[in-house]
Amino acid sequence: MRLLLLVLGLLLAAGGAAAARPAPEPATPALWVLADEDTTIHIFGTVHALPRGTGWFRPHVVDALDRADLLILETVLPGDPVAMMGLTLRMARRPQPEPVAARVPETSRPALEAALARLKPGPLDGFKTWFVALTLANLQSAANGLDPAIGVEAVLIERARLRKIPVEGLETVEQQLTYFDALSEADQRLFLVATLDGLADSRAETEAMVADWLAGRKDRLAERINRDFEGSPMLKQMLLGDRNARWAAWIAERMQKPGRVFLAVGAGHLAGPGNLVDLLERRYGLAPERVLLPPPAPARAPRRRN
Repeated sequence: MRLLLLVLGLLLAAGGAAAARPAPEPATPALWVLADEDTTIHIFGTVHALPRGTGWFRPHVVDALDRADLLILETVLPGDPVAMMGLTLRMARRPQPEPVAARVPETSRPALEAALARLKPGPLDGFKTWFVALTLANLQSAANGLDPAIGVEAVLIERARLRKIPVEGLETVEQQLTYFDALSEADQRLFLVATLDGLADSRAETEAMVADWLAGRKDRLAERINRDFEGSPMLKQMLLGDRNARWAAWIAERMQKPGRVFLAVGAGHLAGPGNLVDLLERRYGLAPERVLLPPPAPARAPRRRN
């Protein structure tokens, strides 16, 4: 399911309304800025995993990060992958195993069988349904050539550490996993079915999604992700609506303190109804401005020899 490539730090997100200020479509991922006399917050839309060779770290993004006193991400993953895996497995295990095939309607079982045969996730009957959906989505993401090790957050963290810029998270990993774990079993099963429905054409959709992100086509991104959430409205509210509201409140409060912050969240949080940019303007009277890639300098005409 392309959702994972877009919403969590584990992937973008939703809607179709215009952002706070119309702007020409720049050939760069969306970057916004809020500034007053002593505070500057850049808000950057990310994709958490990317194919190798994706060139997105443009000069105006580099400059905004290098000038920051603090890099804020959705979450900062623990340095110990064993601890991360232990936390995930503790939350994901079922009290009693249940065949995964019994959790989806008969019409979805061929897609499930094909995914299990192709992706080879290992035994899943002992895990909760949300974990099954995430596992299949992440394995498909890897099969499609997407790698979180070269995703936007990984590059930003590396640059920040080289520049000795502190890195913090809006949420903990446990909070992010709780969004899924708090879903009812019925909603988890809807999530699994939606995931299975999106696996077959995920490679082409992922390529189109990355192209839209690179070009800053936020509304087209929003349309794509809205389709992902059609099968799980509760998950959409938890991952998008509720988080956007909390993050907008955090930004509004942070604007009361001096300093320079570079905030990076999934790019879909910056597009669509209830998006972060819109909430800042509507609820707090703040108007982020789109930062456009400076046009290339005109080529100099060759000198004519006399």
